[in-house]
Amino acid sequence: MLRTVVAFSNEKLRNTITDTLERNGIQVHVTCQTGLEVLRYIKRMGGGVVICSPRLSDMTADELADELSDMAFFLVAGRPGDLDICENENLFRLRLPASSGEICGSARILVELDERRNHDTRPERSKEEKDIIQSAKQLVMDRNQMSEDQAYRFLQKRSMESSTPMVEVARMFLNALDSTEL
Repeated sequence: MLRTVVAFSNEKLRNTITDTLERNGIQVHVTCQTGLEVLRYIKRMGGGVVICSPRLSDMTADELADELSDMAFFLVAGRPGDLDICENENLFRLRLPASSGEICGSARILVELDERRNHDTRPERSKEEKDIIQSAKQLVMDRNQMSEDQAYRFLQKRSMESSTPMVEVARMFLNALDSTEL
């Protein structure tokens, strides 16, 4: 999901960071100059990742983090002296100058954390979906002499490898069984 915001008052730095991220496969949803813009976009998206300077024209990264509490992950990039103003323990700090690998590596970690948090807040599966997954798990357990945990991880791995929801992977396994029993 595209929920990355880059916010620097300095236009050149904002463009450099954005270009670096996008060249390395990290899509940026929007770029901002002010903390107010960041607040508006993060609240509209329901969360995300903010990559910003320690101080924007209208507020500090600490103030932004306090305002957004648990909605966003923050990577604050700046010179060592500038980073000293950041006191919020939930801010990840990156000293500039930094290599594109350091910038992108740090951003990727936060994007993954945001995706996990966003995934964890998705609605629970319906009873029908749970039953389908349970049936597929039982099939995998019976056919491969696996424990329930092993069978679940087996289906989960197939789901992740194919970028297919687990319930769809379970349906495919059950459909494959139906066609081989005919």
